[in-house]
Amino acid sequence: MLCIRSQKLAPVPFRNAMAQFGVPVLRKQLAQTPECAEVNIISSEDCDVLGDGKKIVNGANWHTDDSFMPEPCSLTMLYGVVVPSTGGDTQFTNMYAAYADLSPEMKARIDGLQVVHKYSSSRKLSRISTCTAAEMAAMPEATHPLVRTHPVTGRKLLYLNPNRMEEITGLERAESDRLLDELIAHSTQAKYQYRHLWRQGDIVIWDNRCPMHKANADYPEGERRLMHRVVVAGTASV
Repeated sequence: MLCIRSQKLAPVPFRNAMAQFGVPVLRKQLAQTPECAEVNIISSEDCDVLGDGKKIVNGANWHTDDSFMPEPCSLTMLYGVVVPSTGGDTQFTNMYAAYADLSPEMKARIDGLQVVHKYSSSRKLSRISTCTAAEMAAMPEATHPLVRTHPVTGRKLLYLNPNRMEEITGLERAESDRLLDELIAHSTQAKYQYRHLWRQGDIVIWDNRCPMHKANADYPEGERRLMHRVVVAGTASV
């Protein structure tokens, strides 16, 4: 992870700066800035526009970006345009360390297992934005290894997304649910976590392939939280 403090960037300069790290890609599941389609808006004012119209806290539960896609993004860049006076932190958990601490028996048990990820999983923990039929058709389910090998470092890690995982292929559903729940509980222990306390103007860049993260909506009522986000292209999981 990398944090760059005290930035003042409009959407296009933000996108251009982040392009130094990779190719920015469109993600239509989130609102986009009018000036630059590759810059997503994540706001305390987000609502389920096509659904019930109620507010949504995007990223409120542990997740990794894009896991419902065949080629999830490699890096995520989040820019704190407006941050509340307190709260609204982003938590991260280290999936390298979580995998390393598993018992040899568990590593042997899960090595080679594949997990189906879906945009709207029956296991999801938080509300997600309603999409059109065309948008849903463009997001078919994806299958990824439960133990992923990072394409750059070559290190193994747990690849989980509690909000998108549907089931482990080849297992009975009850067994799949128990195993996923056990691994999620293990990997989100406090000892693996870093909590980022935002300052206005922070840009936080992380390797989306090896942590999970979550947003906290615990800021004072009436205060605003506005983030701009860019993701850059990745590769299929191995």
